[in-house]
Amino acid sequence: MNILFRADASKSIGMGHLMRCLALSEEFKKQGYKCYILSEILDDKLIDIIHKFDVDFYKIKSKNDVIAFSKEHDIDWIVTDSYNLNEEYIRDLKNEKNKVLSIDDNAIIHYFSDIVLNQNIGSEKLKFSAEKYTKFLLGPKYAILRDKLLIRNNKKDKKDVKKILITLGGTDPDNLTLKILKSLGKINKHYEFIVIVGLLNNFYRELKEFSDTSEANIRLLKSPNNMADIYLESDLAISAGGVSCYELSYFGIPNLIVTIAENQINSAKASDERKISIYLGDKNEISAEYVRNKFKELINNYSLRKTMRENGRRLVDGKGKKRIVEFMESLS
Repeated sequence: MNILFRADASKSIGMGHLMRCLALSEEFKKQGYKCYILSEILDDKLIDIIHKFDVDFYKIKSKNDVIAFSKEHDIDWIVTDSYNLNEEYIRDLKNEKNKVLSIDDNAIIHYFSDIVLNQNIGSEKLKFSAEKYTKFLLGPKYAILRDKLLIRNNKKDKKDVKKILITLGGTDPDNLTLKILKSLGKINKHYEFIVIVGLLNNFYRELKEFSDTSEANIRLLKSPNNMADIYLESDLAISAGGVSCYELSYFGIPNLIVTIAENQINSAKASDERKISIYLGDKNEISAEYVRNKFKELINNYSLRKTMRENGRRLVDGKGKKRIVEFMESLS
């Protein structure tokens, strides 16, 4: 099969859409399928990432470019993952006899797609509008993880918390990372804070200055390639409510979530209810004192951390993209 991904990424919308498409492309390529990404992406750093996944990249300007490309390259499936695509866009793709899988986070448009995929916890309760023929793949059973991360059997479970991971997405336009660090800055120096600065984060210099002068033990990492190793050594995490939550669940890392976009709120609340993560609140609502107190509570509650670790691992088993590809093959 030939697979066309229609996905976008930028400083304003983040990198999550692109990265899960690239992760899914890994599973297609294992089956010998050819993958293409068509996008409005302009940033050379993002294009370099696409090429590292051995996926052909093409810049486009309109829907007609996608339709023409699909015909020219004998595309079997179009995978859409972008907020820029409305129901009319997808309907037009279907009218050209394309098979379409739409990756969804919001359930706010009517879908003409053959498959709608929403990997978020709690998505089974959402009300979708779709055609009668549309099939649904819902919940973290279908969570898409990169191949490099699928090594959780190497993780050693420790009773004490020593290393805390802070990861707030590829962009972090509000520099929430610095706010979190300042709120935790006076906490015991025996903890090491592993701080991930995303590829499109503009605040690295400011974060570096803070880490160099802070009394806290901070390890600052700019878009590291070895996230699996970082997950293996991390005992606790503070993250945004995006894709990283499912990576943390897979490794069994207890997590405190700060949502940075509206579409993250429902899954963050559902994760809290199921004792997988603790939802701190929206980025504009939380106070430094509240973050610090919740952080201390979790550190001092080994029983809760153990429950969160076990629940997370049950939720995400790392086989999501294999299930997706097998289902698509069954429809082909």
